[in-house]
This record gives sequence, C-alpha cells and structure tokens, in this order.
Amino acid sequence: MKARWKDCSGRLKKYRRANIIIAVMLLVLALGVVGFNLTEEKVQKAQKTSSQDIKAENKGYDSIETNPLRLEEYPEVTDVVKSYYARLAENSDFVESYDNVQVYTKSGKYKDSYVAFVKYDMKIKDIYTGVPGLGTLYVEKNKESGKYHVSQSVEDKELKNSVREVAGQDDVKKLLDETSAQYQSAVESDALLREALADLKNAYEDSTGTSSNE
Repeated sequence: MKARWKDCSGRLKKYRRANIIIAVMLLVLALGVVGFNLTEEKVQKAQKTSSQDIKAENKGYDSIETNPLRLEEYPEVTDVVKSYYARLAENSDFVESYDNVQVYTKSGKYKDSYVAFVKYDMKIKDIYTGVPGLGTLYVEKNKESGKYHVSQSVEDKELKNSVREVAGQDDVKKLLDETSAQYQSAVESDALLREALADLKNAYEDSTGTSSNE
C-alpha cells in the first residue's frame, strides 16, 4: 500500500492547483480562521449579488444570541451544500468521497443569505482513515430563479467582513476547535494518512512556488 501511494504521490504534483487547494485547506485548519471555499462552477453575472443589490438586512445577524449556529435547519441550503461537496469529490483526482457531511448555518448579513460551516470526513483514495475538515461557504438565493446556490465569489469588502465576523463567534470557534482536534487525532492515528497529506502539501507548494519554511 505504501509503495502504491508513493507512485500515486508522484502524479499528484501534476494535478491542477484548484484540486490540490481543497486538501491543503485542511492542513491549515488549526490556524483558527476558516477560509472561503470558492470553487463552485461559474455563476452568471445576473446571479451575483452584492450589498448594493440586496437592501434588506438580517437584523441581529452579528450577535450569537440572535444568530446561533444551527445544524441543518434549512433543507434547501443543506441540499445545495451537500450537492456541492458531492461534485467536488466527482471532479477530484484523489478524493474518493466526502462522508458524514454536516451543514451548520448562520444567517448572513443580507436577506436570503447564509454562511455555511460544513463539517465532513474527506476520504482520500487508498487511505483508510478519513480526514476531518471544516469548510466555509457563502450561500445565497438567486432572485430570478428563487433557488439557493453557492456563491462564486465574495468580492465586496463589507460582505467579506460580515462573514469573518460571523465566523469569529464563539460557537463557530468551538466547532472549529472540535474539528481541529479530530483532525489531529486522525493524522496521529494513521502513518499513511500523514504521508499522504505531506505529499499533497508538498505538491501544492511546488505548484505555487511557496514553502512552509518561508
């Protein structure tokens, strides 16, 4: 198994940067800030919204008392997010599946928007132990279709700040700490997983010209 993974790791360096980033995000989980996961397929310009497009604001979105972390309370949002991760696995060269997906949400700053914190176990091909991870997605309703989608980009500075504000609340930090502890436990329990993640990290650094020692 180890030799087969080493053969596979040589091919990993040729993978597209977008695929590798998904795994590397897990390696920086313990840094304390969940990054935006913005690898959804391109959305038409008409679907993109900004603070100028959406006038109605969710009052109390910035308070943990009025906007607590909720587990899969909004079926439409949950379905969109789980479909998103299913597509990620289908389009990945090294991820077999995202298992045990749990979608936690907080209301976003504007009406019909949510910040989703997605807990999962990422199953790497040929590796038995799943990798616990926590991703962040911005989900909003398209005004024309009335359907929710994962936003392609969060470019508005005010909107970015509002998402960071929500992500910094204590209940999200607690979820992040729990996931980080589970991640560390999984890595410590499986030598092959440690090697696989190290190979992915090195492949990412080679593809970007960066180094963890810089």
